[in-house]
Amino acid sequence: MVALVILALGAAGCSSAVGSEYVGEDVPPTPTQEPATTSKKPTTARKAAVDCTQSTRRLPAATAADGVRLEAATDATRTTLLLKNTGNLAVIVVPDAEWNTRVLPAPFASPTDIAAKTAQAAVAGSGILSPQIKLPGNVPSSQALIVPPGWAVCGLTDDAGELAGLRYLREKTASAEYFVLKALADQAVAVKTPPAKTFAAGLLRCGKATRLLLKERVDLEDIEFYAELLRTGSPCQLAFESLLPSEATAERAMAQALSRLERVPHLLENTPLYEAQATT
Repeated sequence: MVALVILALGAAGCSSAVGSEYVGEDVPPTPTQEPATTSKKPTTARKAAVDCTQSTRRLPAATAADGVRLEAATDATRTTLLLKNTGNLAVIVVPDAEWNTRVLPAPFASPTDIAAKTAQAAVAGSGILSPQIKLPGNVPSSQALIVPPGWAVCGLTDDAGELAGLRYLREKTASAEYFVLKALADQAVAVKTPPAKTFAAGLLRCGKATRLLLKERVDLEDIEFYAELLRTGSPCQLAFESLLPSEATAERAMAQALSRLERVPHLLENTPLYEAQATT
């Protein structure tokens, strides 16, 4: 099982697609003085970009796997690659095969509400990317980011002579964790936002329990898995109860979270790595 590092459904409370705020005009189909689409080098003499905030030129979306859609954009130098997950399932993003591009969070294009941010942090800290486990392509976990639905990631080359490129894979455990933790976090915030440390600790405990149960009970269908995960006395149930002011409130909120989980996308197995580049 792929395992974490940095960062972390449903309704993720965020700006919609990359293009809504951060992407301007589409890249012209026949740009002048541009290299062929097979070119690996940008022709611009500009300096490499320092972040993805100017990545406003649309690129074809990355859709190589079922449940995955990554809206893509670059800047004028094409040394950036902004990917926003507008699909249904979580992905893990790593550098390109040549290691010319580094991976960074893109908070300006990601959710800003406390429920989503706390859920994402818990997914990132739950052990999906443990240092002992390598990703496909022998990528160390320190060079990977978990990107749930609604979240974005930035790739930078730091070299004006290289096009930005990233690789991604669909990740089952990250999807399951984010679905569960975001549903619980939204319910907790709807009652009363817990203290930050308590909130983070409770969701992290539930995230770890989700990962372990998914590994142990491969026989369960999705809804059976969620019901078992949130049953009375389970680590997730106890952690969630600690976030709410009373047992009765926790029971109602848990029932609402489980009802929401009945409607989330079906979990799918991990995929190999796919490529995305800042080319037209």
